[in-house]
Amino acid sequence: MSQADQQTYEFDDGIPIDPVPPGTNLLVTGSPLHGSRDLAMRLLGCSESEGLLLLSTDLRGVESIENFEASGCRYDTSRMAIVDCMQTSNDDETRNIHTVAAPSDLTGIGIVFSSLYEDLYGAGIDRVRTGLCTLDPLVMYTDKVQPLYRFLHTVTGRIRTANGLGVSVIDPAAQEGTTVQTLSQPFDARVELRKHDDGQRQLRVRGLDDQPSGWQDVDL
Repeated sequence: MSQADQQTYEFDDGIPIDPVPPGTNLLVTGSPLHGSRDLAMRLLGCSESEGLLLLSTDLRGVESIENFEASGCRYDTSRMAIVDCMQTSNDDETRNIHTVAAPSDLTGIGIVFSSLYEDLYGAGIDRVRTGLCTLDPLVMYTDKVQPLYRFLHTVTGRIRTANGLGVSVIDPAAQEGTTVQTLSQPFDARVELRKHDDGQRQLRVRGLDDQPSGWQDVDL
């Protein structure tokens, strides 16, 4: 393992999560109305030496780029790519957006994901942050949870083997408890997000050592 592979993945100062080891997969749980997507984009914000691979399941690729840049990051096509799973989208080479027929096509998503990951590594980028935003459409379009579980097991396994960082999002209020529990299994930890009546958002990390204990305030 190279020295670069051993470096932890860090987050910006506004996120109360300590650096995590390479190969870590995080599942953000919370309502999009409370900022779960915004939190995911902040976690995916990377340095100029890292790459980004974003699987966009409920927004067009260009909209995901807008969300990413709204979080304070710059989308760089030389080291970043999008898998667009919306049925109405088209490939966009200038933005490095690659389409899949539908969120239900887990095989197609997996093939494009693997190909783009290889492309980034082939370009000399050996630290990649992968975002899957969000799991909810995949649950809706998949008849049974087991195929989606196997898909997530494959994706998180690839990220783990490649010493990358994975960040996925699910809204537990929109899914059955058993579904969330099953789909959480391939991940190393959960980042839970909540919002108080006064509007203050808080998060806590469950499943990783050496993280702040309890709920922490976060501004999104």
